[in-house]
Amino acid sequence: MIVDCNAHLGHWPFRDIANSAPEQFIALMDSRGITQAAVATFQSVVYADVHPANCWLMEAIAPFAERFLPQATINPAFPAWERDLETAIAAGFRGLRLYPNYHGYELSDDCMHDLLDAAGENRLPVTIHQRMFDERRHHPRCIVPAVELSAIGELATQYHDVSLLLCNCRPYQSEPIMEALSACANLHVDISVLEGVGRLETLIPQIGVHSIVFGSHAPYQYLDAALLKLRESCLSQTDMDAIVYGNAQRLFGSQTSEPV
Repeated sequence: MIVDCNAHLGHWPFRDIANSAPEQFIALMDSRGITQAAVATFQSVVYADVHPANCWLMEAIAPFAERFLPQATINPAFPAWERDLETAIAAGFRGLRLYPNYHGYELSDDCMHDLLDAAGENRLPVTIHQRMFDERRHHPRCIVPAVELSAIGELATQYHDVSLLLCNCRPYQSEPIMEALSACANLHVDISVLEGVGRLETLIPQIGVHSIVFGSHAPYQYLDAALLKLRESCLSQTDMDAIVYGNAQRLFGSQTSEPV
């Protein structure tokens, strides 16, 4: 069993992406042994008003509901975002996705604190994308800096009842992020952009296996690349199980499938 905690469906404005339709992504999952995937939409990243993208997602994945863990994108800098959150909860979304750099707010802003208060009240895990892709490859007219995460430990401590996941993040490049991941049981990171041979075997002793989840950032990135990171590291079966599904079950609770 493998739960992919970082995937997207829909339409990315800067290039065509294969396997981004739900039925195509299901076929990709089946071919690689992925049981479930937590998904949001590409289009919600660049929409200020994310509600239409959330509606599209729930309609698009309806035939495959048992395979997806839908994540509602919320833009807390947008007026009446609370209504979007209420609508998402009523629609059955399983968690929240945040793209602060694309939506124009900082993790220290009041709106972020308001959103985390709401997430805690509704027991919703929150995924924060530090970036969508390497800044060196951005369109020259649309360069979006990565999210500043130096205060993530303070945020995770303050909102200890909210499960937080950092995606598309290289934690080993920042001592504060590494310290936060090792100290905060509610803070996790995915493996989508980990670099280096055997990176997982060196990362586990530094931050603890409980902090690491499988995330591919597919279909923007190749799903096989994330799977290779599991195979080329020497992991115990216990650590492997924790990364590919155990920690996801803690993060998303009973919403994930049982291992087979």
